[in-house]
Amino acid sequence: MAIENEIFTDGVYQVHMLEQTIRMDFMRLQPSPENKTPVPKPFERLILTPQAFLRTYEAMGQIVQKMEEMGLIRRGKPGDAPEAK
Repeated sequence: MAIENEIFTDGVYQVHMLEQTIRMDFMRLQPSPENKTPVPKPFERLILTPQAFLRTYEAMGQIVQKMEEMGLIRRGKPGDAPEAK
């Protein structure tokens, strides 16, 4: 299968559930008007069924585990978000 489109994102701006779908709004960091700290700007939305969201969550968890094994990130207490080294 060939990938036709690629989207770069600096992260997830917001995740919310509406009716029977999970909506993930992605963002890019943009220069602020004062040229200080970059400002997140939403630009794209991914809409998933609950089943697709859970498959995505599982796949991301596997990547996090691999990153931990490689020493790229580490976890603090159980439930803490991983930190990049």
